[in-house]
Amino acid sequence: MKVSRSTRIALKPETVWAEVQTARLLQHIAWPLVHFIPVDDAAFESFQPGGRYQVELRLFGMIPFGTQWIVSSLHEPKGTQWPKRLRDDGYSALISKWDHWITVAPDKDGGTRYIDEVEVSAGALTPFIWAFAQIFYWHRQRRWRGLANSFAARWVIAAEMAAYRLALEAGDDDRAWHHLERVHIVSQPYLGPHLASHGAMLGFAIRRRDWSEMLGQVIRILLAPLGSLTGRLPVGNSGRSNVSAFAPMPIPADLAEALRQQELIS
Repeated sequence: MKVSRSTRIALKPETVWAEVQTARLLQHIAWPLVHFIPVDDAAFESFQPGGRYQVELRLFGMIPFGTQWIVSSLHEPKGTQWPKRLRDDGYSALISKWDHWITVAPDKDGGTRYIDEVEVSAGALTPFIWAFAQIFYWHRQRRWRGLANSFAARWVIAAEMAAYRLALEAGDDDRAWHHLERVHIVSQPYLGPHLASHGAMLGFAIRRRDWSEMLGQVIRILLAPLGSLTGRLPVGNSGRSNVSAFAPMPIPADLAEALRQQELIS
């Protein structure tokens, strides 16, 4: 039985094509319906032509659902021609055939036309696996569209979090807070990353046994969803407990430039 779903992703096709070849993208868009746990961590970073990757499956991140083989191949026309396609001709003890094709091509508005097509076979369970695949690929494409809205911001956030971890290893608390504040500035418009920024601040406050900061971060975690719902988010706010949670602040010049380069502010 076959499933086919198509959507538009507001990113350049070159960006989408690069991302679909990575395991981190698969993990992100499949969550929380399915979590993939690689049997061999080192091998599960990107999907290579002729690659074979065995993963354990967890439904909703918790329920064991056996192991699956991901068998990847790339189908790219020469030069700059489109579409480009990635195939996972996977299988497991339960599912004898999970033949999944991802097709990536430019659309007329400058974004990407993204198509999931999968043929499944699982004996008497085929109708149930087919029904799950319908839900699974609807969910994946919804997650993809959401990721596209915050994709550029996540690159800046990842760089600042890497700098935070380096400061943490060096024992430079002031520098560590500096980078966490910058993460907060960038993440505010996106509820998930925004909550994650306060979670990182809370964790660091606990590490330092800073009770005042811990309380301030708990309050801000509670306020963040309300701010997202109302759209009342103070631009440039550092997110720390030593400033008002409602006060707009200037965005640091170098961070503003990084955001401009990623087309996040005008």
